[in-house]
Amino acid sequence: MNRHHAPDTTAPLDTPFSQKIATRLRELRGVALLCAMLALAAAAVAEPPQLKIKGLTRGAAQNLRIHLGALGDELSRDTLRSRRMIDKALHNALQPFGYYAAQYSLKRENGLLTITVERGPRVLFIPPDIQVGTPADTHPAIAKMVREAPVGAGKPLLHERYDDFRDELLQTSRRLGFFEARYTLSELRVDAARLEAQARLHLEPGPRYSFAETRISGTQVDTALLAMLAGFQAGDPFDRELVARFERRLRDTGYFRELVLKVEREPEAKARVIVLAQDNSTTRYDVGAGFSTDSDLRLRFNRHTPLINSAGHSLSIESEISEPRQTVEGIYRIPHHDPLDDILELTSGLQGKRIEDTDSKVATMGIRHALKLFGDWSYNYGVSAEFERYTVGSETEKDVAYLLPATSISRTRLDPGIDPMSGYSYWSSFDFSTRELGASADFTRWRGSAKWLFKLPDNNTTLLSRVELGAIWTDGFNQVPASLRFAAGGDNSIRGYDIESIGPRDANGKLTGGRYLSVGSMEISRRVLPTWRIAAFVDGGSAFNEKHDKFYQSAGLGVRWLSPVGQIRVDLAMPVQDRENSGFKLHISMGPPL
Repeated sequence: MNRHHAPDTTAPLDTPFSQKIATRLRELRGVALLCAMLALAAAAVAEPPQLKIKGLTRGAAQNLRIHLGALGDELSRDTLRSRRMIDKALHNALQPFGYYAAQYSLKRENGLLTITVERGPRVLFIPPDIQVGTPADTHPAIAKMVREAPVGAGKPLLHERYDDFRDELLQTSRRLGFFEARYTLSELRVDAARLEAQARLHLEPGPRYSFAETRISGTQVDTALLAMLAGFQAGDPFDRELVARFERRLRDTGYFRELVLKVEREPEAKARVIVLAQDNSTTRYDVGAGFSTDSDLRLRFNRHTPLINSAGHSLSIESEISEPRQTVEGIYRIPHHDPLDDILELTSGLQGKRIEDTDSKVATMGIRHALKLFGDWSYNYGVSAEFERYTVGSETEKDVAYLLPATSISRTRLDPGIDPMSGYSYWSSFDFSTRELGASADFTRWRGSAKWLFKLPDNNTTLLSRVELGAIWTDGFNQVPASLRFAAGGDNSIRGYDIESIGPRDANGKLTGGRYLSVGSMEISRRVLPTWRIAAFVDGGSAFNEKHDKFYQSAGLGVRWLSPVGQIRVDLAMPVQDRENSGFKLHISMGPPL
């Protein structure tokens, strides 16, 4: 019998296709094995240990941490190589602080590396070798720098001090006009064995440049007028601080929208200041509002034209409206010799006031000379013609006219910012009136004030003290206009009382205003939050005709909000030992403390 077998359909195992598959599988197994080995190796690498450094100042310890941080994983190893790297890092970190003989020990425990450092003696400077060539060596600023150099004998070595002094000496020389100054020798020698260091600086200054004629372009303002602001003339020795001051003063005039100052070196050791300006002829309008319990809502509108003509004239119109007072004043300014510090002002204005039993309307025209004396004292003198219609107390309405020569002087210094900690303010003025000049009365009026702001030792507390005095000398006080008589009370006078509610009264109990004024205050304020202060205060004083008139006192508490637009003060004050006036009064005001 014949037997038949089914055909075998299985592909042979040794075909090219099957060989490729097998090879690919072996490659994948190899890659997987390699990845596993790398993962195990990465897991086996220890993280850098935590560091604890003993025996160093904060600055030196921080510098050492920076140097050790650059070692990375080497810190986790306890090998000869890692110890050498730590040793090098430690000495590189401490040598800039003058420690060239430092010793240290290492302790590893539970992932913590403790480095205990014995700094050893510090390297000290020996007398330096500082040579400055002529003519720079005789300049007072450079001579003082060399004399007071921080690299003098016996001073501890700090590389940073040496670097700063070296750079500052060169920069100062160039600022003073030695533009070609350079070091022919600049090195810091350190003898670690002797623990000695010497600074060696040889400066060759070259010629000192002098100012050439200043060149000003792009403005209609008379260049001769602007040159008065410079503080230097052609031929004067160059000083970059004078150039910076010139730029500040030019900006302070308000004449310019854009301003660029450049210094160009020219042949024969000349330096020319070039001023590129663009005039600011645009009229600026300022509109604002404020509030205080003296004036309730107060609206302000100002108009200022900073530059009218080539002579540097300017015009301001300032107005303020509130319930008790309304004022508008125009000021036309004419530079006399200096656009900032020597100015003639032509003024005219209107003022209305209705407070308590006083109703006054005043029109004025005048001229005054405004000067800056001794740097920051403001001095004014001038004369004004004033016409006033007023009623005071039970008196009938009066019309008066007087020519009022006047003079005043003031000075204010205050820390910058919305929360100044120290400063002072002084102000004094005299007004005169005489019938010989056509006035309605003869009198002399003086008024002065002083304010002091002190920072107390805890740096968060301030003490504010103020005093205000005034006097009128006359044989006919009833002829003195209402606007010039004295009264006290209000936000900036004696808190706890209404504005100008304190003063002599007539037989009907109506205010008439006083010959004299005497007011004082003490206030202590402490910052309790970044933008908040609390305050306690006492005020006292009076406006009076005779020395035995009543003295008024008040006390209270307040808060100060240091807002983005300035200090806003809220005070609650109460009269002290005053039966006629009792109860608390709220006072709200804003602005700087002086």
